[in-house]
Order: sequence, then C-alpha cells, then structure tokens
Amino acid sequence: MTYTESIHDKIKKLGHLLGWQCIDHQKKIFMLSFMKEDSKVNVYYSRMTVATCITHPTKGRTQLFRKKVSMKQLERIFNNPRMHTDKGYYKKRKVNKDD
Repeated sequence: MTYTESIHDKIKKLGHLLGWQCIDHQKKIFMLSFMKEDSKVNVYYSRMTVATCITHPTKGRTQLFRKKVSMKQLERIFNNPRMHTDKGYYKKRKVNKDD
C-alpha cells in the first residue's frame, strides 16, 4: 500500500465516522470531497490541504483553505468546519454589483 492510498483510507474512514458523506474522489488531483448538511469539505491528501465551503453568518458563502493539516486537525475541522488553524486563507465568492 502506498502512502497516498493509506492516508486516503484513513481520511475516508474519519469522515464517515464523523457523519460526513464522501461524494467524490478525484484520483488525478488526490482529492476527496465530503458533504454534511450545507457544508462541503475537500481534502487534497497529497499535501494535506483542506478546503471548507460554508455559509458564514456575516460574509455569506465562503471557502476557507488550510495547508499542511494533520489528521488531528482534520478531525477538528470535520467536527467544526468553521475552525481556524492559522495555516490558511479564505476566499469569498465575488458578487456582481449590477445584480
């Protein structure tokens, strides 16, 4: 078993145990996607970058990216997708002012 296969299995199991549904696996980019209610978590397991897409109470729909996430931090993110790790950045969807 290779490193990425091993980590892939651990991530999938952790997500399932914490109530997340695995909705996609893109092998070419080493990414697993999970959904729970209206939140989405993408785990890029080759570099352990995690992107969460949530609806923020004041900022609207946002994406928060975290780099070099440990399995323990990933567990915390699955438990609270709003959690900050001080290892990333966020993106807000651009709104067209003409709408």
